[in-house]
Amino acid sequence: MAFADYAPARANDQSNQRRGPSPWVTALLTALTPGLGHLYIGQARRGITLFLLIMIADMLLMFAMMGVLARFWMFAVSLALLVGLWFYIMVDAVSRAYRMRDYPHHHYNRWTTYAGAFVLACLIFAGPCIYAVHAKSSGQLLWLNAITPSMEPTLRMGEYFLADATYYRSRHPSRGEVAVYVHPKQEQVHYIKRIVAVEGDRIAIKGGHAVVNGMMVEEPYVDAGDPQARFANEAEIRVPLGYVYMLGDNRANSVDSRDKIAHGPVPVANLIGRVTDIAISRHLARMGRWIGTPSNL
Repeated sequence: MAFADYAPARANDQSNQRRGPSPWVTALLTALTPGLGHLYIGQARRGITLFLLIMIADMLLMFAMMGVLARFWMFAVSLALLVGLWFYIMVDAVSRAYRMRDYPHHHYNRWTTYAGAFVLACLIFAGPCIYAVHAKSSGQLLWLNAITPSMEPTLRMGEYFLADATYYRSRHPSRGEVAVYVHPKQEQVHYIKRIVAVEGDRIAIKGGHAVVNGMMVEEPYVDAGDPQARFANEAEIRVPLGYVYMLGDNRANSVDSRDKIAHGPVPVANLIGRVTDIAISRHLARMGRWIGTPSNL
């Protein structure tokens, strides 16, 4: 009697063993490429759809770091969408694999297909990556960080910020704007300073503060430093046509238009974007802060 009771139970245990796709393999394939885990569990159409959604979210994030949507809220939303979608794809694939009791038998369920799909996905991902590298080198992808203290306290060292690369294509530069530009003496270097005077303006520096057209500029964002420091007092000059006069907000620690040899006035053609928001900072309260113009500080 004991043996008879035992034998059916063992047979029943064997019949209930999982023969479906491995959740671990599903998770690994999904980590390699979103949608590849769904291909492994026999749901190719769903996998392709989710992969396309990931690509769309990835492109939105890239646009948020370019002149199309260069604002912190768009950057934060697109990044959250990308991370959330990736997490959903992982959970969806693993949970579906766990619920399946039989391994799917489709013509594409073989490792050569998975390898080919992975290579194809890498090639598709490579397109936006190559474009991003090209955009970065040409100054269109303005995802930058402050590597010097020259713009403190507006921008602190180590903070990442966004800039609108399309802004100066249709607008003239204005006083007070924080801009990214090509260094007038070093073509491969990008600088971040504030426009304090435009073409035709008369500009002087007294005690570290800008005096434009004979009037002291109200600059609550400036750290003027030692009023007797080098370049803290400069005689009045007129900004040449086609140029702007740039100063760092940290006047005592900035190489800018005051130094005629190392920098000088900046050609308007060198302006490649107006800074918009702080994207990443060690101080969470500063993330999303608008710094593009003094009226919004």
